[in-house]
Amino acid sequence: FKTGQINGDLLIYHVLLTLKPYYAKPYEIVVDLTHAGPSNRFKTDFLSKWFVVFPGFAYENVAAIYIYNCNTWVREYTKYHERLLTGLKGSKKLLFIDSPARLAEHVEPDQQKLPAATLALEEDLKVFHNALKLAHKDTKVSIKVGSTAVQVTSAERTRVLGQSVFLNDIYYASEIEEICLVDENQFTLTIANQGTPLTFMHQECEAIVQSIIHIRTRWELSQPDSIPQHTKIRPKDVPGTLLNIALLNLGSSDPSLRSAAYNLLCALTCTFNLKIEGQLLETSGLCIPANNTLFIVSISKTLAANEPHLTLEFLEECISGFSKSSIELKHLCLEYMTPWLLNLVRFCKHNDDAKRQRVTAILDKLITMTINEKQMYPSIQAKIWGSLGQITDLLDVVLDSFIKTSATGGLGSIKAEVMADTAVALASGNVK
Repeated sequence: FKTGQINGDLLIYHVLLTLKPYYAKPYEIVVDLTHAGPSNRFKTDFLSKWFVVFPGFAYENVAAIYIYNCNTWVREYTKYHERLLTGLKGSKKLLFIDSPARLAEHVEPDQQKLPAATLALEEDLKVFHNALKLAHKDTKVSIKVGSTAVQVTSAERTRVLGQSVFLNDIYYASEIEEICLVDENQFTLTIANQGTPLTFMHQECEAIVQSIIHIRTRWELSQPDSIPQHTKIRPKDVPGTLLNIALLNLGSSDPSLRSAAYNLLCALTCTFNLKIEGQLLETSGLCIPANNTLFIVSISKTLAANEPHLTLEFLEECISGFSKSSIELKHLCLEYMTPWLLNLVRFCKHNDDAKRQRVTAILDKLITMTINEKQMYPSIQAKIWGSLGQITDLLDVVLDSFIKTSATGGLGSIKAEVMADTAVALASGNVK
């Protein structure tokens, strides 16, 4: 029951309909608490509703309720709702079950109907007995590492609803954020959405840690690669976006792609009336040489001077496609990007706050690109930051972005070191 995802009233109605054929005679219920937790629970008002809507004879004919996989969170939940659950406390109809074998003693396997995800937890287990879970009160536990999760089962019984129960806490590989081997007898486990790491002691800590790392790594490898989400292109972004596509592909090693890019540039110039001073002539069968960097840069310089309104869209598109390009095209991209950087000043002085924020966003993206592109690091420093250093009116905004980035990384971080290095490149471009 995912809080906020399932309609509580519909769930009650579904359960009532499901149990209706069995009300008149003794019946048994299996309750699987394997996934019970903060996001999978009944809220207080909804819990009380269960006791109101069920007919009295439905309670009377319940022969047994088997509670499977009770965990630490459930124990705290029952304490918090002790007043509502008073009728269940100490009930002989309530049986806490801690293993499929024990459940089979009461319910035939084909009648248990436990979810496949619950049953899978018992497969391919490596069990480490006699471990100690360190907390304000240390407890003896067994650590079971399966194919998808780690189970921490208490070796000593604890009281839940007036009965002695073994607790079984389950942490899925997807929830494990960090595994740290403190020393040969101690390790910590950091779980998502839990404040403090769990600390354990055992003689085979290294084996336990390696087993957990293995299932965590296997889970990571099983995840599909994230699909990059491209920013939606607005109508006014079209010229800047297509301009970058044309200039970048003019540097391609494929002759037919270079010709197509040239024709795109011609069509772009004609359609949007770009002032390119007669440098282009669209024609069929034209051969575009591979060594045309100077031509591409000259086109870019002309457009940067004559069509400065395209600057923000053009630079955003350049940065967006940079990481996906080959090394050769990255160098070309830096060459034809540089003339447009001077135009950022006009948007910093703009009355429109949105324009100023976009300039800051572009600078932040350039900083991220500098940090991530290790192979291109010297070229980015020289071309981008060396050029920006020469634009005096932009220095305050650039330095502000540097300081914010360094602060998020902290003293001695890679971010802070890169920003210090980049500040040198900035200064070398501005010797005043």
